[in-house]
Amino acid sequence: MIKNLADGASLDEISTVLFDMDGTLIDHFETIFRCYEYAAQALGKSPPTYDEVKRAVGGSMPVTIKAFFDEESLEEAKAHWIKRFDEIHLEGVRVLDGTMELIEKLQNRGFHLAVFTNKSGKHTRNIIRSLGLYETFTLILGAEDTEFRKPQPELSTHALSQLGVKPSEALLIGDSPFDIESAKCVGMRCFCVATGSHSREELAAANADAVFDGLPELMDSIFA
Repeated sequence: MIKNLADGASLDEISTVLFDMDGTLIDHFETIFRCYEYAAQALGKSPPTYDEVKRAVGGSMPVTIKAFFDEESLEEAKAHWIKRFDEIHLEGVRVLDGTMELIEKLQNRGFHLAVFTNKSGKHTRNIIRSLGLYETFTLILGAEDTEFRKPQPELSTHALSQLGVKPSEALLIGDSPFDIESAKCVGMRCFCVATGSHSREELAAANADAVFDGLPELMDSIFA
Protein backbone atom coordinates (compact mmCIF):
# COMPACT_ATOMS: atom_id res chain seq x y z
CA MET A 1 0.00 0.00 0.00
CA ILE A 2 1.12 3.56 -0.69
CA LYS A 3 -0.06 5.98 1.94
CA ASN A 4 -1.44 9.28 0.69
CA LEU A 5 0.08 12.57 1.78
CA ALA A 6 -1.26 14.45 4.77
CA ASP A 7 -2.95 16.92 2.44
CA GLY A 8 -4.95 14.09 0.89
CA ALA A 9 -3.09 14.05 -2.43
CA SER A 10 -3.38 10.57 -3.94
CA LEU A 11 -0.32 8.54 -4.85
CA ASP A 12 -2.32 5.66 -6.30
CA GLU A 13 -1.19 6.42 -9.85
CA ILE A 14 2.50 6.03 -9.06
CA SER A 15 4.11 3.16 -10.97
CA THR A 16 7.69 4.44 -11.27
CA VAL A 17 10.16 5.80 -8.72
CA LEU A 18 13.20 7.78 -9.82
CA PHE A 19 16.10 8.20 -7.39
CA ASP A 20 18.77 10.85 -7.26
CA MET A 21 22.18 9.36 -6.48
CA ASP A 22 24.47 11.45 -4.22
CA GLY A 23 22.93 12.23 -0.86
CA THR A 24 19.89 10.08 -1.63
CA LEU A 25 21.04 6.51 -2.30
CA ILE A 26 24.72 6.90 -1.43
CA ASP A 27 27.15 9.11 0.44
CA HIS A 28 30.04 9.77 -1.97
CA PHE A 29 30.96 13.20 -0.67
CA GLU A 30 34.42 12.28 0.64
CA THR A 31 35.50 10.94 -2.76
CA ILE A 32 34.10 14.00 -4.54
CA PHE A 33 35.93 16.25 -2.07
CA ARG A 34 39.20 14.41 -2.75
CA CYS A 35 38.84 15.28 -6.44
CA TYR A 36 38.44 18.99 -5.70
CA GLU A 37 41.39 18.77 -3.32
CA TYR A 38 43.49 17.07 -6.00
CA ALA A 39 42.60 19.66 -8.65
CA ALA A 40 43.39 22.57 -6.32
CA GLN A 41 46.72 21.11 -5.26
CA ALA A 42 47.68 20.39 -8.88
CA LEU A 43 47.12 24.08 -9.62
CA GLY A 44 48.88 25.31 -6.47
CA LYS A 45 45.65 26.68 -5.01
CA SER A 46 43.98 26.26 -1.64
CA PRO A 47 41.28 23.58 -1.85
CA PRO A 48 37.69 24.22 -0.78
CA THR A 49 36.60 22.67 2.50
CA TYR A 50 34.68 19.42 2.70
CA ASP A 51 31.55 21.29 3.82
CA GLU A 52 31.81 23.73 0.92
CA VAL A 53 32.03 20.86 -1.54
CA LYS A 54 29.14 18.99 0.05
CA ARG A 55 26.92 22.06 -0.14
CA ALA A 56 27.73 22.46 -3.83
CA VAL A 57 27.01 18.88 -4.95
CA GLY A 58 23.85 18.45 -7.00
CA GLY A 59 24.29 20.75 -9.95
CA SER A 60 26.83 18.57 -11.85
CA MET A 61 30.58 19.03 -11.67
CA PRO A 62 30.98 21.41 -14.67
CA VAL A 63 28.59 23.80 -12.90
CA THR A 64 29.65 23.44 -9.27
CA ILE A 65 33.38 23.61 -9.95
CA LYS A 66 32.91 27.23 -11.02
CA ALA A 67 32.41 28.11 -7.36
CA PHE A 68 35.97 27.06 -6.53
CA PHE A 69 38.14 28.06 -9.50
CA ASP A 70 38.45 31.27 -11.50
CA GLU A 71 37.80 31.44 -15.22
CA GLU A 72 41.51 31.34 -16.04
CA SER A 73 42.11 27.99 -14.32
CA LEU A 74 38.67 26.43 -14.79
CA GLU A 75 39.33 24.13 -17.74
CA GLU A 76 42.57 22.84 -16.25
CA ALA A 77 40.82 22.27 -12.93
CA LYS A 78 38.11 20.26 -14.67
CA ALA A 79 40.72 18.09 -16.38
CA HIS A 80 42.46 17.36 -13.08
CA TRP A 81 39.13 16.66 -11.37
CA ILE A 82 38.01 14.23 -14.07
CA LYS A 83 41.35 12.43 -14.08
CA ARG A 84 41.18 11.86 -10.34
CA PHE A 85 37.51 10.88 -10.34
CA ASP A 86 38.14 8.31 -13.08
CA GLU A 87 40.77 6.80 -10.79
CA ILE A 88 38.86 6.75 -7.49
CA HIS A 89 35.13 6.88 -8.24
CA LEU A 90 34.56 3.36 -6.93
CA GLU A 91 36.17 4.27 -3.62
CA GLY A 92 34.38 5.65 -0.58
CA VAL A 93 30.88 4.66 -1.69
CA ARG A 94 28.70 4.39 1.42
CA VAL A 95 25.18 3.14 0.87
CA LEU A 96 22.82 5.28 2.93
CA ASP A 97 20.54 3.76 5.55
CA GLY A 98 17.36 2.36 4.08
CA THR A 99 18.58 2.26 0.47
CA MET A 100 18.67 -1.50 0.04
CA GLU A 101 15.50 -2.08 2.05
CA LEU A 102 13.48 0.49 0.10
CA ILE A 103 14.73 -0.72 -3.28
CA GLU A 104 13.87 -4.31 -2.38
CA LYS A 105 10.41 -3.35 -1.13
CA LEU A 106 9.59 -1.32 -4.24
CA GLN A 107 10.96 -3.98 -6.56
CA ASN A 108 8.92 -6.71 -4.85
CA ARG A 109 5.79 -4.58 -5.25
CA GLY A 110 6.31 -4.20 -8.97
CA PHE A 111 7.42 -0.58 -9.19
CA HIS A 112 9.72 0.39 -12.04
CA LEU A 113 12.88 1.99 -10.64
CA ALA A 114 15.31 4.46 -12.19
CA VAL A 115 18.38 6.48 -11.24
CA PHE A 116 18.19 10.12 -12.34
CA THR A 117 21.33 12.05 -11.45
CA ASN A 118 23.74 14.84 -12.35
CA LYS A 119 26.64 12.50 -11.62
CA SER A 120 28.25 11.23 -14.83
CA GLY A 121 26.14 8.45 -16.29
CA LYS A 122 29.23 6.34 -16.97
CA HIS A 123 30.46 6.59 -13.40
CA THR A 124 26.97 6.11 -11.98
CA ARG A 125 26.52 2.86 -13.88
CA ASN A 126 29.92 1.66 -12.66
CA ILE A 127 28.95 2.39 -9.06
CA ILE A 128 25.53 0.77 -9.41
CA ARG A 129 27.20 -2.34 -10.85
CA SER A 130 29.67 -2.42 -7.97
CA LEU A 131 26.72 -2.45 -5.54
CA GLY A 132 25.07 -5.36 -7.35
CA LEU A 133 22.03 -3.27 -8.27
CA TYR A 134 22.43 -2.79 -12.00
CA GLU A 135 19.58 -5.14 -13.01
CA THR A 136 17.29 -3.48 -10.47
CA PHE A 137 16.90 -0.28 -12.48
CA THR A 138 14.95 0.12 -15.70
CA LEU A 139 16.92 3.29 -16.47
CA ILE A 140 20.16 4.83 -15.17
CA LEU A 141 20.39 8.35 -16.59
CA GLY A 142 23.18 10.74 -15.70
CA ALA A 143 25.22 13.68 -16.88
CA GLU A 144 26.74 13.34 -20.35
CA ASP A 145 24.11 10.77 -21.40
CA THR A 146 22.33 13.72 -23.04
CA GLU A 147 23.22 17.37 -23.59
CA PHE A 148 21.02 18.32 -20.62
CA ARG A 149 21.32 18.22 -16.81
CA LYS A 150 18.99 18.67 -13.86
CA PRO A 151 16.95 20.84 -13.46
CA GLN A 152 16.51 21.41 -17.19
CA PRO A 153 13.01 20.22 -18.15
CA GLU A 154 14.39 18.54 -21.27
CA LEU A 155 16.21 16.00 -19.10
CA SER A 156 13.13 15.26 -17.00
CA THR A 157 11.04 14.89 -20.14
CA HIS A 158 13.64 12.58 -21.66
CA ALA A 159 13.70 10.39 -18.55
CA LEU A 160 9.92 10.05 -18.48
CA SER A 161 9.88 9.28 -22.21
CA GLN A 162 12.52 6.57 -21.78
CA LEU A 163 10.48 5.07 -18.95
CA GLY A 164 7.21 5.35 -20.86
CA VAL A 165 5.31 7.08 -18.06
CA LYS A 166 3.39 10.29 -17.53
CA PRO A 167 4.52 12.78 -14.85
CA SER A 168 1.54 11.82 -12.69
CA GLU A 169 2.74 8.21 -12.71
CA ALA A 170 6.25 8.98 -11.47
CA LEU A 171 7.78 10.04 -8.17
CA LEU A 172 11.25 11.54 -7.80
CA ILE A 173 13.13 10.97 -4.54
CA GLY A 174 16.06 13.35 -4.04
CA ASP A 175 17.95 15.52 -1.59
CA SER A 176 18.23 18.96 -3.14
CA PRO A 177 16.34 21.85 -4.74
CA PHE A 178 17.74 20.64 -8.08
CA ASP A 179 15.62 17.51 -7.66
CA ILE A 180 12.55 19.45 -6.63
CA GLU A 181 12.80 21.76 -9.64
CA SER A 182 13.49 18.80 -11.95
CA ALA A 183 10.23 17.22 -10.84
CA LYS A 184 8.07 20.33 -10.66
CA CYS A 185 9.06 21.59 -14.11
CA VAL A 186 7.26 18.63 -15.72
CA GLY A 187 4.48 18.11 -13.15
CA MET A 188 6.09 15.23 -11.25
CA ARG A 189 6.00 14.86 -7.47
CA CYS A 190 9.21 15.04 -5.44
CA PHE A 191 9.90 13.67 -1.98
CA CYS A 192 13.17 14.69 -0.36
CA VAL A 193 15.48 13.26 2.29
CA ALA A 194 17.77 15.42 4.42
CA THR A 195 20.76 13.10 4.03
CA GLY A 196 22.61 15.17 1.47
CA SER A 197 23.41 18.82 0.91
CA HIS A 198 20.32 20.48 2.39
CA SER A 199 18.34 20.54 5.62
CA ARG A 200 14.69 19.64 6.09
CA GLU A 201 13.87 23.33 6.38
CA GLU A 202 15.64 24.21 3.15
CA LEU A 203 13.93 21.38 1.28
CA ALA A 204 10.52 22.34 2.61
CA ALA A 205 11.14 25.96 1.62
CA ALA A 206 12.06 24.76 -1.89
CA ASN A 207 8.56 23.26 -2.18
CA ALA A 208 9.22 19.54 -1.86
CA ASP A 209 5.97 17.57 -1.66
CA ALA A 210 7.24 15.90 1.50
CA VAL A 211 10.52 15.89 3.43
CA PHE A 212 11.96 13.11 5.58
CA ASP A 213 15.04 12.66 7.74
CA GLY A 214 16.09 9.71 5.57
CA LEU A 215 14.91 6.78 3.50
CA PRO A 216 13.79 4.67 6.51
CA GLU A 217 11.34 7.39 7.57
CA LEU A 218 10.15 7.83 3.98
CA MET A 219 9.61 4.08 3.61
CA ASP A 220 7.66 3.79 6.86
CA SER A 221 5.60 6.90 6.16
CA ILE A 222 4.72 6.32 2.50
CA PHE A 223 5.38 2.72 1.48
CA ALA A 224 3.74 0.87 4.37
